[in-house]
Amino acid sequence: MIKGIRKFARRLIVLPASALMVTFAGCASAAPEIQPRAASQVAANDLIAQAGEEPLTLRRQTLIVRDIDASLALYRDAIGMEVIYDNTWSGTNAESGEEWTTRLVFLKASDPFIGVLGLLDDEAGNPDHPSKLAPVRKEGFIPGKTVTLFNTTELEQRWPAIVATPGVEIIRGPTIREYPGYGGGTITVLVSIFYDPDGFIIEFNQPVSAAPAR
Repeated sequence: MIKGIRKFARRLIVLPASALMVTFAGCASAAPEIQPRAASQVAANDLIAQAGEEPLTLRRQTLIVRDIDASLALYRDAIGMEVIYDNTWSGTNAESGEEWTTRLVFLKASDPFIGVLGLLDDEAGNPDHPSKLAPVRKEGFIPGKTVTLFNTTELEQRWPAIVATPGVEIIRGPTIREYPGYGGGTITVLVSIFYDPDGFIIEFNQPVSAAPAR
């Protein structure tokens, strides 16, 4: 594990300046490097101001994946996220002399700054690397695993594309579930749960109603 951390640290050292800033985009000074495109464009100054408004922000979750293109088929094409950053950089391992290539992609949902999803392939273009050949571990809801949850208003429209995405395995199709509300009452949600191509658990949920607190 320590060796893997050192390898990634060496890669950060040789990142182009723009990529390095994006990697540490939790800092206010890095915000201008992550600007959404087209109709969702937000000025860099607005992102900096937004980053500084709160004392603590959960900025992004990054998934370590085997094949970013396979992941994009789910998160971009089926779920409907928008790619706001896609960069690749390469170098040579100082100890082994082996060449490596890393690819990093950021996708946004509705917000261009909060809740961004990262996809990282630390051995891009190397399908025979041991990390790519290891079996996908689908172990359910156990300690050490994560659940990435989306809220949507388009579950019915997007569900067929999710089911058809290669590598996706359905745990539970859309099912009505009720949860205790924050201040009482009941929250009703149409819940769907599945594994992505790398075995990450995803919930793609559509809120139905939130009863007033009792």
